[in-house]
Amino acid sequence: MKDETLEDWGLTPDDDNLHPPPDDDPWWTETAWYAWFVPERNLVGYFYPMLRPNLGIQAGGVIIYDHTAELPWELLVFDYGWHQRIPPGLDLRHARFNNGMTLECLEPARRFRIGFDNRDVQFSLDVEAVTRPLVTRAEPPFNKGHIDQLCRVNGEMVLHGETIAVDCIAMRDRSWGQREDGRQPTVGYAYGAADPDNAFLAVAVADRSHIWAVTTGFLIRDGVWSKLVEGKRAVERDGDGRPQVVTVDATDALGRDLVARGELRSHQVFTSYPSMFCWNGLVEWQADGWDGWGEDQDVWHPRRWKRYLAQLRQGTTH
Repeated sequence: MKDETLEDWGLTPDDDNLHPPPDDDPWWTETAWYAWFVPERNLVGYFYPMLRPNLGIQAGGVIIYDHTAELPWELLVFDYGWHQRIPPGLDLRHARFNNGMTLECLEPARRFRIGFDNRDVQFSLDVEAVTRPLVTRAEPPFNKGHIDQLCRVNGEMVLHGETIAVDCIAMRDRSWGQREDGRQPTVGYAYGAADPDNAFLAVAVADRSHIWAVTTGFLIRDGVWSKLVEGKRAVERDGDGRPQVVTVDATDALGRDLVARGELRSHQVFTSYPSMFCWNGLVEWQADGWDGWGEDQDVWHPRRWKRYLAQLRQGTTH
């Protein structure tokens, strides 16, 4: 990663901590999501605290899944709670949550450590940025503040008594702003990496015709990072709507074209919020002549998903 300053990225050290709500809006929400995976086992892990400081409550937790199950109650680990109290004086740079999750910022916007310990899994994983972040303030589908940054995740986790090594390039995501239940756009969030110098992130929003237009993201080719400015995402699905193959065709601000094709190796059904339904999955990507790993997140409002699935089964989708 180039020696760039936080100012170059549009960040300050305070962006690793909670952002003061501008008013008493109960929907003001702060999140800190970290992913990791073990490709040879089709295994994906999520560390995701979600806080609503004006209400004094937190939600979220730790989820680990592979190809053997997709429903929350059947996953390898599903420790996801609601309406827990935010610890008094919580600082996200040195945080211990009431559910046992720990988060420490070792270097602003660059190095972190995430930890957890329950009856199913124990881990302490080091997370180190390998690229500059994509920082957005108010671009669809995001509002307020949002950070997306590829990181190398290293360490070990003990899953049901088995020690498993973790060494991958995965995403960390931070957000802060109003997130009101019921206002969920249809979003595709796809990323993959061969190494720190060859990777991409594509965020797409679907219209009523189920055409997924890329609205933001980035392309890293031979170490050169540039923002995506346009493109399309397409999804091949099975009869129950599960994404099977995802393709991204996009162009960045330097005029470089990205063509990526990914095959899903595992699936998870996830409702991280009451009005957000997600098909999440580990993806094996082919892009720009490289092979790599990443994820696809297929995000819907539950009501919209139900209508789409009915159309899909009737063969009337566009």
